[in-house]
Amino acid sequence: MKKIAIICVILCTPLLINAQTQIPTLDDLDHEIAMSSQYDKQYEDVIRNVKKQLHAAKSMEARYDLSNKLFNLYTSYSVDSAIVYAMEKQKIAKAMGNQSKVNDAKLNLAYLLIRGGELKDASDIINSIPRSGINQDLSFYYFSTRKTLYRTLADAALIPSQRKMYKQMEKLCNDSVVDNNQSPDIWSRAEQLVNRQQYEQAKKILLDAYHHLKPGDRQTAFVSISLADIYGREKNVEAQKQYLIAAAISDIRNSVKEYLALQQLAMILFEEGDTKRAYAYMDHAMNDAVFCNARQRTIAMADVWPAIEKSHERETKSRTLKLTAALVLISLMSIFLLVMIIYTRRRVVELRAIRARLSNTNELLKESNNIKDEYITRFLSECSAYIDKLDSYRKQIYRLVTANKRTELLNTLKSQEIIDRELDSFYSSFDETFLGLFPNFVEDFNALLKPEERIIPKQAGHLSTDLRIFALIRLGVSENELICSFLRCSKATVYAYRSRVRLKSIDPDKFDEMVQKL
Repeated sequence: MKKIAIICVILCTPLLINAQTQIPTLDDLDHEIAMSSQYDKQYEDVIRNVKKQLHAAKSMEARYDLSNKLFNLYTSYSVDSAIVYAMEKQKIAKAMGNQSKVNDAKLNLAYLLIRGGELKDASDIINSIPRSGINQDLSFYYFSTRKTLYRTLADAALIPSQRKMYKQMEKLCNDSVVDNNQSPDIWSRAEQLVNRQQYEQAKKILLDAYHHLKPGDRQTAFVSISLADIYGREKNVEAQKQYLIAAAISDIRNSVKEYLALQQLAMILFEEGDTKRAYAYMDHAMNDAVFCNARQRTIAMADVWPAIEKSHERETKSRTLKLTAALVLISLMSIFLLVMIIYTRRRVVELRAIRARLSNTNELLKESNNIKDEYITRFLSECSAYIDKLDSYRKQIYRLVTANKRTELLNTLKSQEIIDRELDSFYSSFDETFLGLFPNFVEDFNALLKPEERIIPKQAGHLSTDLRIFALIRLGVSENELICSFLRCSKATVYAYRSRVRLKSIDPDKFDEMVQKL
């Protein structure tokens, strides 16, 4: 049984189950295109299974039927493979001596040659079939193939008069398809009504069939493309797009590689400005046509493909330029942000350092104030004590003078006892005050010296002379003259003490500086 005959019979049969109610969208079509490779894999599995059956078939009748089945499977999938099985059918039919089957195989081959653009060879094959050899069962396929030939010739004709002639012959063939069949197929009947500009009647027939079909049915593509053609004639673009989408979905689900719907939809989308989808759809259609080796369809698409491709390239370049500009802007902003972050971090570090210095300065000021407060208090106390002692000393001298104790007076004035006692008292007071302010001074000071050279005071709470020198340095008194005056010794003595202790330190060069930080 011939492929087109099968389609026609099915189209004439009311399908009341799983009727189509939803309107397919472009997103649905995008999803189906993404799934096309999976559909193709399933389709090829079916082909492989039929080939296995053919190899196992023994009878000529079975081999003919299976070759016919493979021809039908390959017709819209691979023209070259379909030609192989059309010729195999013809070979088997001749061996069987069945002229009707031979003619059927010839029409198969003619149909494929039409799609391959070999119109002269196709016409010769069709004309080689005598009209007497066309029985009732074959007449539909014969006139359908002639109709396809004249439609293709009309599309390829450059001279208007020739195009008009072929169009007229196409209509006559379609009328013959309808007239020579007791139950003409819906597709041919609708085409006849369209040729007579009876669009509403044609739509009624097709819509009734459409709503009884499932989205994945192969017949959906034929009905939908016919509806799209009618709506296109009526300038109803939205309806035209809807049925082109439905036809394209049916084609993809059935692994049809030679089709018209997706190509026409791409052109409409291109005219509407949807260049991205138009390019994607036309690219998919072109790849399928090349895969199928449908040269006639490839040539037709080649006329419009450059315009879509050029527009797509312009749009892509525009998007690339915008993206580049955006990236440059983002990069500049990132650099600016990075600079600001670095600057801010530096400022934070600087502020922290300033804060640390301020905190240290505040601590030093606080320490200095404490030292001043302590020493001023001690100074006032010592001054008051010295005044009392001077007054007591004055009274003692006065008594000795008044009593005329000249010898005792001279002894008192010559004696160093008072001076030594007062110095001891003064140093004890200094030591007590200093160690009260810096209780860990001796331990911290010794930490700067080598372990074997550390200085241990003879009496707890008192400082030795060398420790007293560096205690003054800790208080900020670093001039030897002031230290000499304070300790009542010579500069050489002070220098000797400082030099000797410095040599005992771990780091002599920074010793005085480290002492001031204790």
